[in-house]
Amino acid sequence: MPGLQELQYRFMDYLLDESTAMVDDIESTPMLSAKGRLDIYAAAYRLRLKEAITTDYDKLASYLGDDRFDQLMESYIDKYPSHTTNLRYFSVNLPELIRDDTDYEHIAEVYELACIDRAFADSFDAKDLQFSTMDDLAALPEQAWGTLTFKFQKSVQILWLEHNSFPIWKALAEEETPPKAEKSHATAWILWRRSDLISHYRMLAPEEIAILALAMQGETFAVMCEKLLDFFSEEETPMKAISFLQSWISEEMLAGFEY
Repeated sequence: MPGLQELQYRFMDYLLDESTAMVDDIESTPMLSAKGRLDIYAAAYRLRLKEAITTDYDKLASYLGDDRFDQLMESYIDKYPSHTTNLRYFSVNLPELIRDDTDYEHIAEVYELACIDRAFADSFDAKDLQFSTMDDLAALPEQAWGTLTFKFQKSVQILWLEHNSFPIWKALAEEETPPKAEKSHATAWILWRRSDLISHYRMLAPEEIAILALAMQGETFAVMCEKLLDFFSEEETPMKAISFLQSWISEEMLAGFEY
């Protein structure tokens, strides 16, 4: 007779891949076979995994409908067995599953909706950092500006989308009929959580994403200003750069400065 720990490992193996080895360790009853008894737990386990996926991707679930989303979850559970005790991170690969599934090639906005749902979940769970203020900016010494770099809140994320996926997502969030999916030129969206514990998002203009990407990569304020010369004159650039910086502070995206 195997020990308790060995039985636990076999039980987990059965839940993950329906290994038949565990069946020999369970007694059948007049009402139910050993496999039938195990399958009760296996079914409950999959239902719990589906509940976790649905929690993380509730707008995607609404968009696809119950049957199609259930099929997607079945495929995900089979391809990505759970190997963590934290269900919060079990479903993180769902967008990649959709991206690689040929069944979704003709409805590419589904991948983007999954990315948006995942980004909101990540934003909500991101670690809290101190928020930078205008006073912090004003207190910077003059010599700091030459090498100034920025620390962003952990919740800040950039999404590149090729469809009207955010309007679709917003309609689903408000329990309204979503607009028809349409492909357009690629647009950048920023998503982050503010001190009110609510995640916010907006589309980025080309000039802002150009310097925001540099700032998030650790480039200096001087490099950012140089990049803005692609969009503005030498006279306009300094004030434009400061304006963007002030907006990031007021919107509570920044967590500090280094120089």
